[in-house]
Amino acid sequence: MLLVKYRMIIMFLIVLCGMISIAAFNPIIGPLSRNLGLTEIQSGCLVSVAGFFWLLGGYFWEKRTFLSKKKLLATIMLVYLLTLAGFAMLADYAETNVQDSTVLFWSFLLLRAVAGFFFGGIPSIAQAYVMGWTSKETRTRGMALFGAANGLGFVLGPAMSGGMAAVGLTTPMYAAALLIFVMTTLFFMSIPDEPALKVDRQRSSLSPIDPRIRIYLCIGLVLSVALNIVQVTIGFYVQDQMGYDARGAAQLIGLGLAISGIMVVASQIVISNYLKWHPKRVLRAGLLFVALGLLGFLLFIRVAYVDFAILGIGIGFTLLGYSAGSSLAVQDHEQRSVASFIAALQGGGSFLGPVAGTALYTAHMAFPYSFCMLLICLCGVLVVRNGAVIARMKKEFEG
Repeated sequence: MLLVKYRMIIMFLIVLCGMISIAAFNPIIGPLSRNLGLTEIQSGCLVSVAGFFWLLGGYFWEKRTFLSKKKLLATIMLVYLLTLAGFAMLADYAETNVQDSTVLFWSFLLLRAVAGFFFGGIPSIAQAYVMGWTSKETRTRGMALFGAANGLGFVLGPAMSGGMAAVGLTTPMYAAALLIFVMTTLFFMSIPDEPALKVDRQRSSLSPIDPRIRIYLCIGLVLSVALNIVQVTIGFYVQDQMGYDARGAAQLIGLGLAISGIMVVASQIVISNYLKWHPKRVLRAGLLFVALGLLGFLLFIRVAYVDFAILGIGIGFTLLGYSAGSSLAVQDHEQRSVASFIAALQGGGSFLGPVAGTALYTAHMAFPYSFCMLLICLCGVLVVRNGAVIARMKKEFEG
């Protein structure tokens, strides 16, 4: 039992650090792209292409059987960290030596595509490990741990990145590569080799539009899109609204995202230990705080740290609400499908959010945050309406 818990912790850390590394790119792309002469739309494409290939890679690597699970995951992690370091080195070189921004953009785009494709294998194979180590009785908890690593990493990554960007805009990329190297080494030393991945031919037929879970997945996708929009455009927004240079903007964003990450963790601890709320109630509170945080960016950017704190509370509530709600809504044999859907939400948000956000920002700097507020408010209406329908059905049944 202790051995299984230890291995689960290792896998949790691998997924968490992987998510931190992929999300660490978002806050620095705005200031970095302006330093290198790239446009807002190009910077959004560099994030979106990784999200698109992340989805493709997750599907591809899950079905590979030519190597043992251990060798396959270690190889994927090593190639992925090389793309992270390669991007950082090219950016450093380009700052003083490259004049053609078009060639630079396409080189960056290729590196991001390869990074996303190989990164997609990390959560896919990690999930296969978790499924193999858990029984029917413990699988729900294992999948919940897997989901928590995905969600927290996507918040903590930008926080780490923003703080390190004060040293240098490419520093977070080197740090992310080092983090993946450490986790690869820990994985190789701690997890025994196993046979090649078995392709599951009898997967649950659970659909993402199943009425039991579709509202939770919809909210999760909207939150992921909104987070990507905020993370990718906030660098431009702070510079243009407050007159900061690239390094000053990175410092403000770093501390703000760190505050947001702390509030995410703190709010989830409070919910788990003290508030025994139903997931829909958690979602209503979370979506309200997210909307208030976005409104703060629009109206009160001068108190940005307060906006980040409110947004962090909302993210923490909403992450836990939709992941717990979708897990509780299905049966044990459907947990893997739900976990796959939840893991794909971050990839979908990374694909859809950045280009949409930078396109909106090009039109007007307030449009990305107004658009996100609209999406969040629509989700809130869906949650309230769905709760009212369930309450009415329950009352009719009891009557």
